[in-house]
Amino acid sequence: MNIIQRFKQGLQKSSTYLTTNIIESLKFNKISDETINEIESILISADLGLEVTNQLIEKIKYTANSQVTDNSLILKMIASEITTILKKSEKPLFNQNNLKPHVLMFVGVNGSGKTTTIGKLIYKLKDKNKILVAACDTFRAAAVDQLKEWSNKYSVDFFEGSLNQDPASVAFKACEKAINEKYDYVLIDTAGRLSNNTNLINQLIKIKSVIQKSIGDQKLNNILILDGINGSNLISQVETFDKAIDISGLIITKLDGTAKGGIIISIAKKYQTPIHFIGLGEKEDDLHEFDAKTFSYSLLDLDFSS
Repeated sequence: MNIIQRFKQGLQKSSTYLTTNIIESLKFNKISDETINEIESILISADLGLEVTNQLIEKIKYTANSQVTDNSLILKMIASEITTILKKSEKPLFNQNNLKPHVLMFVGVNGSGKTTTIGKLIYKLKDKNKILVAACDTFRAAAVDQLKEWSNKYSVDFFEGSLNQDPASVAFKACEKAINEKYDYVLIDTAGRLSNNTNLINQLIKIKSVIQKSIGDQKLNNILILDGINGSNLISQVETFDKAIDISGLIITKLDGTAKGGIIISIAKKYQTPIHFIGLGEKEDDLHEFDAKTFSYSLLDLDFSS
């Protein structure tokens, strides 16, 4: 299965909702005011957001003839416009510079998929890099054990503190070890937290601060993990975490389980934050580097050559 097929399969729920309903609204092959209103409702219901929806609707009004002989032309136009929006957020996570160690701190709310995502990233990095995984969710033994299982599975080094130890001190010692022993990557897991919990957000700020003291700001990536199933609720998560610790990039998980995949477009339009990976399944190789055109055309169930 090639990458386009993987994207199409993973985004099938979102794609089916969008394409089926848009094509149904165009069944009389005419772009009327009623048709425009129907498409507008479909786009908003798919969590594309009001700003993106307005942009797409204006494009449809501008480019479409009163009589539409090929419904796919409208889908292609929408896909092209979405690609333009998303292109600004298309940025790889790995090998951005030669400074080592590359330190990645993963944050997000409970259940967003942080630990599983770290495991999938270990799978991607393990063959060519020396990796240290640091468990900074020190208040939940189960979280530490889960991360340790991923590390053992792929034979990468694991660093943990004692139960209830200050997470910032664990992060600092892990970074010191990485510097002294010349690791390529440090993957730091943090406690899942509600984005409105002030004490836990302050804990993240402290962890970030001690990492910067150890390795320098230019080598730290603050990665926010978002559960795609949560749809429009992700907007407030991005805003809160970015305000607290300056998010450098996003990984959006579980997109195969939702019809609300359009939320990615809304986030990209509002924040232009880099989207590094999207999760399209449970297997190790179901975490895919984000590609704007592949995502957009898959979301509208189109082929590049069509």
